Amino acid sequence: MGFSALHLLLWLLATVTLTTQELLTIRVTPKIVAACGQQVKLDCEVTSSQHGLSIKHIEWYQNNTSLCRINSEEVITTYHRHTVSDFHCEYQRGKLSIIFKEMKPMDSGDSKPFGCNIRSNKGVKDKSTTVDLQECCGHVEGVMKDGRPDCTFTRVYPDGEVHWFHGSHRLHGHHTGKRVEDGGWLTINSYLERKTSEVPYNCSLWSPKTGTYIASTLIKKRPKTNPLLGNGAGSYEPAWTFGFVAVLLVVSLK
Repeated sequence: MGFSALHLLLWLLATVTLTTQELLTIRVTPKIVAACGQQVKLDCEVTSSQHGLSIKHIEWYQNNTSLCRINSEEVITTYHRHTVSDFHCEYQRGKLSIIFKEMKPMDSGDSKPFGCNIRSNKGVKDKSTTVDLQECCGHVEGVMKDGRPDCTFTRVYPDGEVHWFHGSHRLHGHHTGKRVEDGGWLTINSYLERKTSEVPYNCSLWSPKTGTYIASTLIKKRPKTNPLLGNGAGSYEPAWTFGFVAVLLVVSLK
């Protein structure tokens, strides 16, 4: 009898625990690895196994600071001053979504998770997710500047190393500078103390994270122009003038 009573008690405890756990379920978008410039959408959805769910509060936050929230009347309040990435929020049937126009480095990474908090008549839940960025370089430009090869990489994430090549030979002794722009993007500039060459210089950005090159450019010697010829139209002017003068001489002699 005692054995049966113990089993009944354990069964009741398990049933109560399971029922309590199923009263409120929260689902958030799993970790995202986004391409640079890509829109990012994070969803936080609440459901209940029982009827009569009444949501009092849903909130997206980061670093314990609110980004957007809804109240029991489903009114959305947004706080843009707490993030450098532009976003807006949408709500529909128990799901609060935060949509970033593009995720910037300063708001991304495992050390800066996005949390969702829910309060309802069925209980309280909290869950988080993260957004990371793929390696990227928004733009690269290579020019001959002051007689030396110079290249600049902009909107870089994460940090990288500049490698110079001349033909098949890797060059050393270049000068490289970096600065952090708004949002956490990097701008990297590098140049060589070398003169122009008939063989193009290759300036490449190498990522230590993956051991691959994520951007590169060729810097060629500028072609020389003949100042006597000028542009294409002007180059025919001396011959045209000579012919015109010759015709005048023939007419005069007649």
